[in-house]
Amino acid sequence: MKRSPLLNGRRLETHVTLKPAASNSWQDGHPHAVEPESRRESEGAEVTTKSYYTRFWILFIFSFLAWFEGAQWNTWGPISESVSVAFPGWGAETVAMMGNWGSIMFVVGIVPMCWFMEAKGVRAGLLACAGLIAAGTVMRIIPFATSSDVFFTVMSHLCAICVGLAATMAIAPTIAAVWFPPEERTTATAVSQVLNQLGNVGSYLEPLLVRSPRNGTTTEEIRSDIKRLLYIDAAIAVALLVAILVYFPKKPPLPPSVTSSVERYDFLTSIKKVFRNRDPLLVTISYGITVGIPLTWFSVLNFSLLELGIHQDDAMWVGLLAVVASGASGLLAGRATDLVYGHVKATLLALTEATLACFFWFFLLAWGAVAASRWQVYVSVVGGLALNFATAPLFMELAVEVSYPCPEVVVGGMLTGADNFVGLLFLLLFFIPNIGYEWVTYSLLATGALAIVPLLLVRENYARSSIDRADIHEASTTLT
Repeated sequence: MKRSPLLNGRRLETHVTLKPAASNSWQDGHPHAVEPESRRESEGAEVTTKSYYTRFWILFIFSFLAWFEGAQWNTWGPISESVSVAFPGWGAETVAMMGNWGSIMFVVGIVPMCWFMEAKGVRAGLLACAGLIAAGTVMRIIPFATSSDVFFTVMSHLCAICVGLAATMAIAPTIAAVWFPPEERTTATAVSQVLNQLGNVGSYLEPLLVRSPRNGTTTEEIRSDIKRLLYIDAAIAVALLVAILVYFPKKPPLPPSVTSSVERYDFLTSIKKVFRNRDPLLVTISYGITVGIPLTWFSVLNFSLLELGIHQDDAMWVGLLAVVASGASGLLAGRATDLVYGHVKATLLALTEATLACFFWFFLLAWGAVAASRWQVYVSVVGGLALNFATAPLFMELAVEVSYPCPEVVVGGMLTGADNFVGLLFLLLFFIPNIGYEWVTYSLLATGALAIVPLLLVRENYARSSIDRADIHEASTTLT
């Protein structure tokens, strides 16, 4: 059944009244308001909007879960040497498969998870994500009571599957739409995406807890370190689940914007609408190509850098700088979009072209056309990845706008599913015998070049924001 668009498309008049917010308690799910109520009337239909302090708590818990999920996707890579010694049955293939489960299960489970989130709401959806992650990390420590390496390996695979099924980032634009006013939505989406990316940094801190098999460290000592790490992971996952159970409302008492109060299409109708509309499809294709390959390349960056004489120790710093720079660029891009709205497509084209320039520079270094030096490798790789990641929140915002009034979770799931699918195909190419690594630089160039074409064909349309920001341009505002 189709749900009617906002107020039958009639013009809104805005009247803002400053008055104290009602005193509400955390227990009853009615947090304190921090901004004035805004009433918008249209021929008898009235929408009252309000923002709440607790939107920052909601964003904090969600972003922390996104960060933790990102760290769990990359649990074993940073301590692969230690794991191979502690559990002799493990090898490079096992460690790689643990990471691959994330992309595989995300692609497999994204449709049912998006349906569940759309049908049951933000709270139920996030509880499902946190529950899967908590269940997986707890299952992973159960074998420690039996001392069975085979049991531990099986449970570790199941944990990776559960973490992959928890499609947490698909709900990011929904959190922003349900809890944040129009001038903060892109920033809120960027914060959670950045924290998810910074989860990789968290995983690279694991060697602080797990000793490497050097300097006389025994196998039992390494196994003990790994157990301690996994116990900590399980404790964090359970604590996050409890925090969401204690306080994470489905939605605020009053919506932060007019469009937040509008019923969206149901799940099946949304799928049909999206696949019949060329603009969301073009944005999805461009996003999948633009973001999917570079973010996946980051997990195997060492192999490309080794070809240029950059070994593991230096490659670690390239990776860390790239993640930090990506986080900063994502936040800046999101905030700038909120402050200066209406230029998302132009900004995306500029960032994509700048990314392509950096990756072309790296291509010249890899092929010897330009004499490679350490600073050039750092700048081309870190700059390319940072500029590339800055496009992520903007793509998400543009996709939601051109798909409105389809639910944000459907759009977010479609985009994150696309980039995980492309990333999975990229990783599968490494299993081709004797393929080498030269093809990777071609893939990076294709990332920028092929993504620009569908993006140019997108018809820019700010259907949602034109309603929410109408009072800035055309409605009368009265303060009393």
